[in-house]
Amino acid sequence: MTYRWVLGLGCLVMLGCNGGEYAESAAQDAEGAAGTRAAVATAPGEVAGTGSIAEVAKPAGLIAHEWGTFTSVVGSDGVLLEGLHHEEEALPAFVYGRAPISNNQTKRIEALPEGVTQKMETPVIYFYTPEPVDVSVRVDFPDGVLSEWYPAAASFAPAIGALDRIGQGTMQWDVRLAHEPADLVEVHPEDIWAPSREVPGAATVTAGDEHERFIFYRGLARFETPLQVTADAQGLVHIHNSSAQRIPAAFLLHVHEGGGSITKLGAVGPGTTVSASPSPKESPGDYENIAAAAIAEELEASGLYRDEALSMVNTWRRSYFGNHGLRVLYILPAEWTDKLLPLHIEPAPVEVVRTLVGRVEVLTPAEEGAFVAELEGSRGQEFPVEGLGRFAEPKLRRALQLVRPEARELVESLLAAQAAQMP
Repeated sequence: MTYRWVLGLGCLVMLGCNGGEYAESAAQDAEGAAGTRAAVATAPGEVAGTGSIAEVAKPAGLIAHEWGTFTSVVGSDGVLLEGLHHEEEALPAFVYGRAPISNNQTKRIEALPEGVTQKMETPVIYFYTPEPVDVSVRVDFPDGVLSEWYPAAASFAPAIGALDRIGQGTMQWDVRLAHEPADLVEVHPEDIWAPSREVPGAATVTAGDEHERFIFYRGLARFETPLQVTADAQGLVHIHNSSAQRIPAAFLLHVHEGGGSITKLGAVGPGTTVSASPSPKESPGDYENIAAAAIAEELEASGLYRDEALSMVNTWRRSYFGNHGLRVLYILPAEWTDKLLPLHIEPAPVEVVRTLVGRVEVLTPAEEGAFVAELEGSRGQEFPVEGLGRFAEPKLRRALQLVRPEARELVESLLAAQAAQMP
């Protein structure tokens, strides 16, 4: 059996049945059991899936492809910051969660026994199979807990109400895979859920009376990867790989009022450091398309079919390329993925591709200095927390390390207000 494991920006596992068409991979696998995959030409900047499906032979057996992303925030010193349990991209109401949907936009978890430093977002699994088959799928999350999922799970742990730490999570689905029409729950075309369905060759996944194109899950975690990111006062961002594995691809993105830029950093070898500054050449008009096409190319090179790569990019287009901030995106080595999220599928697939993307939001010394000065200048008056953006709590936690003693009480009160937003 051929197994190809890639960990990158997100965690999405797609399970599908090939009825004669599915998207191709840019990288040929000489031992692959799925048959020949023809190259698909794409115009510069194109990220639509139209015309990207290649005709291929039916797979010789069960194939599973997964993609997903996880997010962290680091100070300029590279230290992970807590406070990542807040929702950034809300899910449809039919998605299951450990806690009810909250107006406070937390990630559907009933309690926080300890701080969260990582958001595991939108892993999905697609399946491809020559014949209908019953499959058991289990995901383990040693350093996290799965907080949202679809379709219904057969079992999961820790049990609701028994969560005493962020860790030892696991979930199992027992599903039927078949290439046949099914009524999917309707979602708005602009919903974050919609792009992940744009993989026409994937099998329908059925659990009870629920049907979808994939298995989906999200979670919260506390873990560190062997990649460290720091930022210095000269505007340089330093990315260090302290592992023995090669990081296949990394990017530096900078998005602000005037537009955005993407810097391709290439692969980051074992024990090496890559340094870069945001490109001075901004592209207000076509930045998003340029960035989306560059990342989709690397996702496809990781082993994903073209439609899968495009579905991931289009799912996270707004968050990756539209939200202001400085961030590093990188595709994880296979070994990291297997350690973070062990995956067990029965019957065993003839091919497994897992592409997980790490997303690191980076606070620069200049940004830290600006919000610290604003906090210290407020002199106890009401502080507009919303001005800190999507990652307000991690920024406040960084500020607590940097402000003068007389401003600590204000920051602590703002953090207490953030904590009160739990369900």
